[in-house]
Amino acid sequence: MDEVKYRVDGRIAQIALDRPERLNAMTNAMYDEIGRFLREAEADPAVRCIIVTGDGGRAFSAGHDLYEMGGDRSARAAWQPYRPRRWDNGLECAKPTIAVIDGYCLAGGLELALFCDIRLASTRSQFGSPEVKWNILHGYGALRLPDMIGMSNTMYLLLSGDFVDADTALRVGLVSHVFPHEELQAAAREIAERVAGNGPSAARLIKELAYRGRDLPLQEGLRLYKEYSRIASSTEDNREGTRAFAEKRTPEFKDA
Repeated sequence: MDEVKYRVDGRIAQIALDRPERLNAMTNAMYDEIGRFLREAEADPAVRCIIVTGDGGRAFSAGHDLYEMGGDRSARAAWQPYRPRRWDNGLECAKPTIAVIDGYCLAGGLELALFCDIRLASTRSQFGSPEVKWNILHGYGALRLPDMIGMSNTMYLLLSGDFVDADTALRVGLVSHVFPHEELQAAAREIAERVAGNGPSAARLIKELAYRGRDLPLQEGLRLYKEYSRIASSTEDNREGTRAFAEKRTPEFKDA
């Protein structure tokens, strides 16, 4: 389909929503395509970082297309085995992901941004979860936001349905950096290149440790760290990294 575009440029894969006439609102088919491309990028040994963005210059994504949500739901209501293939239903990606947000980032679009490890925004971006206004539940974000921005900020977004600007998003920790609109794409590419240039096995393991460890008691988290550290230290990437440090050169890691 043409509404989600996928390309690989060097070590970086990009997934771009391309439905600008609907502010990149996502159909069910688009949700499925995003999941497919995430799996494709994860399986590609040349890819070390994944950028997720929205084309058109007005929105990252306005969320799930409400016109489609109002259609026939009988097939979706049928029981199916739980094997998550969509990012909002539990699909995970081992490789680093970066959301590049320029414009509206709302509802399911906000959830897609929350799926990513790093969120970068332009100064003109706005964030919100207005689903409550239409008696719709904001699910994935309700589970992720409290750890990121605190319960009070989460409840404000979820219960008011109000939008917040990029400066507020930066202040509460919803995004890590805010750039002028005209600088966002270049800055995102530079950050993605830095991420992609790091040890690929260490990047995957430290992401796993951060997400798995947040719900563990400290001692259990440290045990997990020691196990992952043992795995990382046994790789050729580790040997190359330590050699490069000693030789004062840039490491040449193998593909992930």
